[in-house]
Amino acid sequence: MLLLGCSGDDAPPPPSVTPPAAGWESVSEMLGARCASLDCHGQPGRPLRLYHRAGLRLADDDVPGGGATTAAEHAANLRATAGLEPEVLARVVREGGLAPERLTLVRKAIGREGHKGGAPLAAGGPGDACLRSWLAAATDEAACALAAAVERP
Repeated sequence: MLLLGCSGDDAPPPPSVTPPAAGWESVSEMLGARCASLDCHGQPGRPLRLYHRAGLRLADDDVPGGGATTAAEHAANLRATAGLEPEVLARVVREGGLAPERLTLVRKAIGREGHKGGAPLAAGGPGDACLRSWLAAATDEAACALAAAVERP
């Protein structure tokens, strides 16, 4: 008899698949500020669904703009990010962040691959540095903070 198990949405990604959790909150804030608007990755039906204080909220009683992004929202963002291309992500992380362009997330974010929302991160800019540093397990917190400071209309 063969038994298969599935992890629920609340299960953390396997440690071998993702970079260290250290620094993730800064990366999550940056991605949320840049990509989690309600008309983009802040929609429930998206493969890369991101939660952020100014966009989609995880708890039913949280509203956009109402308080900080929660730890549960950051954890959900990590699961969503790690789940896009887990094998490729694992290789990039294992290799110390080398050639992160193997990841669709990086290519779309910097405009090297078509993306409906354009290129939310300038290649070589603070957001790109934030994402790449996280993949190398040495998150550049200053770059993340700078990239997360997005003016909202």
